This record gives sequence, C-alpha cells and structure tokens, in this order.
Amino acid sequence: MVKRLKCPLCDGSDLKEIDIIKSTDIILLWKKRNINVSNLFRGNNFIFKYKCQICGLEFFNPFVSGENKFYSELGKEDLYYLHEDKTEFVYSSQYIKEGDRVLDIGCGCGAFVKYINKQVVYTGLELSSKAVELAQKENINVVKKTIEDFSKENKYSQDVVVTFQVLEHIADIDKFICSVILTLKQDGLFIIAVPNNKSFIRNAQNNLLNLPPHHLLHWDETSLQYIAKKYHLDIVDIYKEKVTNVHKTWYYSTQISNHIRSLLGMSTKSVNRAFFSKIIQIISSLLSRVAKYSSLHSKKDGHTIVIVLKKVSEHP
Repeated sequence: MVKRLKCPLCDGSDLKEIDIIKSTDIILLWKKRNINVSNLFRGNNFIFKYKCQICGLEFFNPFVSGENKFYSELGKEDLYYLHEDKTEFVYSSQYIKEGDRVLDIGCGCGAFVKYINKQVVYTGLELSSKAVELAQKENINVVKKTIEDFSKENKYSQDVVVTFQVLEHIADIDKFICSVILTLKQDGLFIIAVPNNKSFIRNAQNNLLNLPPHHLLHWDETSLQYIAKKYHLDIVDIYKEKVTNVHKTWYYSTQISNHIRSLLGMSTKSVNRAFFSKIIQIISSLLSRVAKYSSLHSKKDGHTIVIVLKKVSEHP
C-alpha cells in the first residue's frame, strides 16, 4: 500500500501539486556554479512541488537535502556567508535584553552576535564545518550541533532563540520546533526569519538558492502563523522587509521577466532552461540596469519575512 503524502507542517493531506521539476535541470544549473549535486538526486528523476490547502505551506517532494560537503562547497562562494544589509538582524536585536541567553540556530559564522550590542550569553549552532571554523577563529561561541541534541542538555535555558534563513531547510519541522520550545524559558521568544514566498522571489525562475537541495520548504505569512496555532505560541509581531539595495536589481529583473512572460501567455516555473526563457532573462537583466534607479522597489515586500513568537505554555 502506497503511503499517502502529508504536509510536513500540519500533517494534512489536502495538497495541490503546483510544479514538476526535472532533477537533471537542477543538477545542470548547479554544475554551472561548479557544485556537483548529482549524487543527492540519485534515484529521483523528478521533484514535485505541493501547496497545503490547510496551512498554506509549500514544499518539495521527495525531500532532497544538502549535506556537509554541499554546504562547505557553497560556503566557498564569497557572498554566501556575508551578511550585509540583513534587515532581520537589526529588527530582531530589539527583542534581546542585557544578560539574555541567546541561541542562534544555523548561525553560519555567528554574524548576528555583532548586531546585538548588549552583553548576552550567545551560543550558535551550525552544521557547516567551514562556518564553525570561521566563527571560532573570531572567538564566537559556535558549535557543530543540532537543536535536537542541544535541547536534551539545555531544557528551559534560553531567553531568545533565533533562526535566520533556516526553517526552509528543515525536513522534520515538528521535531525541530518542539526542540526549540523545549530550550526556551517560560515567556521566551522564538524569532523566525525565512524567505517570503509571497514577495517578488516567487516569480524568480532558476533561483537555485530557493530550490532543493538548498531549500525544501517555502514559507509565507499564512504558514508562519500556523506555527503559532499548532504549537500554542503567541504572535508578538510579524515584520516584512522591503526590497533592499542588495536585491533591487534582482527585483526589477524578476518583475520585468515575469511581465514579459505574462504578455506572451507563458507561465512562471521554478526551473526553466528553455532557450526562449533565457532570451527573456537577458532582456530583463538589461532593462533592470535602468529600472534599478527607480525608488519603486523600496515600497515592495522584499526577500525576508520575520515572525516573533512567545512561549506561553510548557508543552506544544
């Protein structure tokens, strides 16, 4: 008997298939960045994308996750561990008080600690060996450990737990969130920042960093709010950044290419390696060089959405 596919967040089975991607297309796109992911997709010729009609979460199936080698290779790219123009860091720092115990899950090189500007007890958890090495060279307290393992030894110990651009990578959402809640003190805060897949990035084709094996889940305001409902957490605030200067050229290029496809009656796909699609992208990139001098982007929802949750009960 074939096991029925269920949503990784709400465990519901009211799912809508919204995209089908050839694994070879993803592999070839990564190959252009000199990263070989073919072994990760072995046995999976196609990746399907679904939207849960209950909680709004979008996810890929089967889950094809990056491993340490993949992230070590990705970490070699200059921009991957640089954190300039991270509005979620500035926004989240306001919720941290002097003397707080702060846990930063999937912290990279521990860059967030530099934004806090208060005396805190900071611990970063990171699975990339390269990132841990870089952090420790700067004497930042980052260890190679999962939240599941950390929570077993540190129950009810943290005032604030932050996860910046992490939850989109997690296959076992329930285990992850329950472990976070276990580490939090009563009235502790859980701050989640993820790509906002109701923003312009939804229309970005061939966006490798928003596809497997990097991202497994696509979040938006609706699915983030469902976390509060399921785990009996209070919503303190929701923050949507506007398009930043770092992303403005990408924003205009994406919007222009999406508009051209719409005029031509073409759909937007997660991956599109067709020749005509490449021509549209070239034209859009050229036009975006002029459009970026507009200020329109500063009023539009950008890459990231943040939700601040408060623990109000001992058990989810």
